[in-house]
Amino acid sequence: MVLNKNSAEIKPSPSSMGDDIQLIWLQGQGCTGCTVSFLQADFPGVVDLLVGAIPPIKVSIDYHPTIMLVWGDKALELIKKPPERFVLIVEGAIPTKDDGVYCLMGEVEGKPITLLEYVRTLAPKALATIAIGTCASFGGIPRGHPNPTSAKGVMDVLGRDYRSKLNLPVINIPGCPPHPDWITGTLINLILFIKGKAPPPSLDEYNRPSMFFGKTVHESCPRAGYFTEGEFAKSFGEKECLLLLGCKGPDVRGDCPERKWNGRVSACPLAGGVCIGCTDPDFPDAMSPFIYYPPKPIPAFIPPPTLTILLYGYGIKKKLERKPWKRR
Repeated sequence: MVLNKNSAEIKPSPSSMGDDIQLIWLQGQGCTGCTVSFLQADFPGVVDLLVGAIPPIKVSIDYHPTIMLVWGDKALELIKKPPERFVLIVEGAIPTKDDGVYCLMGEVEGKPITLLEYVRTLAPKALATIAIGTCASFGGIPRGHPNPTSAKGVMDVLGRDYRSKLNLPVINIPGCPPHPDWITGTLINLILFIKGKAPPPSLDEYNRPSMFFGKTVHESCPRAGYFTEGEFAKSFGEKECLLLLGCKGPDVRGDCPERKWNGRVSACPLAGGVCIGCTDPDFPDAMSPFIYYPPKPIPAFIPPPTLTILLYGYGIKKKLERKPWKRR
């Protein structure tokens, strides 16, 4: 396989077309929710990816702390000598304080090895590096104030200038957790790129795949019409727009309302809950409190021309202003 450094296009050799793409999946400071979400993928499902049900898409999950059978020294051997062609996946934030001692992968010859060390070692050797979940992408909940372990996302650890063996930056798939489609869809796009059959994933300014994060949650929300008419729910359980109750949909990107969750049944605004902004780089601090109760009585009807003034008056202006992401 040859990479054209000028155009970042791949010219696959005949021998590479049928090869499995091997995955090394590391887990850091997180709840394993991203793995649970990935395992719930239905079309294609994880088994489809493993058996190559959709040629030429076929993967091999060589290392994953939650689902692999091997353990201990035998497990560490899988990442001490990584395969030649692998994709590095990181789930969970990476603690950096005290040389990353707050998240250990194991021991090698009696020496504790940290997640921080392994990420820095494996990323330059990987065909691509993917951060799955908001914790791995931007630090997420572990990075929230006061951030006692100096937790960071993969891109902060490796640096904005990081490029994989295929000249790709860190690909961020945020969400708490991310939708299964976001994970499998990005993997499929990436594998097709590796095999020379598709361009690389298109990314936004935060290195998120544009096909999933190209528009705000609000744009595909069925309650958006009420927003336009200035009709807002005064309490949960009502059908109108939930903005005044804390919904972050107008400021946060993701296709949740149209893609839907749990077998494509529902999503946060559809089920009566607010969007808590879990795909945002500044989640959770900038999105807190998740539920917002206005300090003043809400009028029975809000004329659309007064909408902006009202939102400023209710103190939501700060929530909706888009600020450059401040890396911590």
